[in-house]
Amino acid sequence: MTSRGELTGYTLVIIAALSWSTAGLFTRVVSTDIATTLLWRSVFGGLAVMLIHYGLSRDKGLQDLLKFSTGEVIIAGVSAIAMTCFISAFFFTSIANVAFVYGAVPLVTMVLAWLLLHETPTSVGIIAAVGSAFGIGILAWGGQSFLDFVGLGLAMLMTIFMAAITVLAKYFPSANSSKCAYLSAYLAVLVVAPFSTGFAVSTIDFTWLALYGLVNVGLGFGVYLAGVSRIPALAAALLGLLEIPLAPVWAFMLFNEELGTKTVLGGALVVAASLIYIVGTARRASS
Repeated sequence: MTSRGELTGYTLVIIAALSWSTAGLFTRVVSTDIATTLLWRSVFGGLAVMLIHYGLSRDKGLQDLLKFSTGEVIIAGVSAIAMTCFISAFFFTSIANVAFVYGAVPLVTMVLAWLLLHETPTSVGIIAAVGSAFGIGILAWGGQSFLDFVGLGLAMLMTIFMAAITVLAKYFPSANSSKCAYLSAYLAVLVVAPFSTGFAVSTIDFTWLALYGLVNVGLGFGVYLAGVSRIPALAAALLGLLEIPLAPVWAFMLFNEELGTKTVLGGALVVAASLIYIVGTARRASS
């Protein structure tokens, strides 16, 4: 029987997935360019995560906020590149394309772990990776313009860098995830600030950008941290995948971004492949 703590955990992880699924929506409601959007999303998102980290480790004092290990700096740098590619991708292609390509993260992680850490992939993993590759190929086949291919390319780069973060986390096991998160946000700020319009943003856009950082980054990260420790790892991984199909649903409902047949087919293959891999890996670990 599921305990009250577990039910709370499931609820919080679902809320986190809902929050993460809004990533592309904010890029549709603001009129700011890529650099300015990324700037203010990172400022507010980084601040939110920093406050969460301080609240969870207040006993270490304020000075701990600015002390980073080598692993945390490396992971934060890779994460900053990933987020830059992620946000940029939404400006070139559909929310559905970005979301579905991102769904391949577990399988790209497996491939990178094989190449860099020499972790032997399972037969289930290999089959799932092939299926995911076919799915991404179908998404590319359904591209409508050169800009679509640019967006898909950025989304794929983001996926590779996000997978690299998981691999690096194994290489630097002592790295604190929340410190990596807010450091990456402020590294992104330093990179894009010279190319942004800074404070030359309308009140409406500034409000949306603040919500972008606070809701998509801060709320998502905070409630996930609070929920993931209460439920099994497999459940957390599967519920986390909810953001993938939810993102195109929101885009269709709110911005009428229609899903073509190739987008649906390719996306379904990617999500199904990741589901098969996650479940298969969990069963193998428990046997």
